[in-house]
Amino acid sequence: MVLEAILLGLSTGTYCTMNCAPVLIPFLTGTAEPDYKRNAGLIGAFLGGRLVMYCVLGAVFAAAGLLVHSYMDPVLARQLSLYAYLFCGLSLLLNSLGCRFPWGRTCRLHTLRQAGGDWVTAMCTGLAVGLHVCPPLWTALVRSVFGGHELPGLFYFIFFYAGTLPFFLPLFGIPFVTKRLPVMKRIARIAQFFMSLYFTLLLGLVPILFG
Repeated sequence: MVLEAILLGLSTGTYCTMNCAPVLIPFLTGTAEPDYKRNAGLIGAFLGGRLVMYCVLGAVFAAAGLLVHSYMDPVLARQLSLYAYLFCGLSLLLNSLGCRFPWGRTCRLHTLRQAGGDWVTAMCTGLAVGLHVCPPLWTALVRSVFGGHELPGLFYFIFFYAGTLPFFLPLFGIPFVTKRLPVMKRIARIAQFFMSLYFTLLLGLVPILFG
């Protein structure tokens, strides 16, 4: 069971990174202090938020009886993704406005600096990305709920999640790049700012209000 969970995570980890990379790479590259320890901590906060959201979704879906089917309702999946883009975009936007992104000046509003702090942003974007219920995640949820008792099911899901983590290892080398190419930090800050607007408006608000 453990081997099956790990192999499922390893075989589908690229799917997870495709959802996370557009958020994590500009954010981590553009942080003000690109040291290895802080970079690793922010990655951990993001992945921790993602895991928390997965566990919450599993508990809610199980309680609502939605896990009795082996497939995910595409309408529900799309609605969750819309709110995922909206919340993720707003979090990145607050970070852009409150933490010297992209224009290089410190925001004078203390509340905005706190709400858009790097650690808050890492956790909130992790929670938001966790709302993207992809097919591999749904498979793991169903398998963990119906694969045995509560504790074995929980371990199954944790080992599935662990199987996806090796694909995030390259992110730990971002400080190596930014220390040698400081211009990448400015490029990443500008990219994050426009990406936050794209997530918030075009992928979030517009489909929610007019879709």
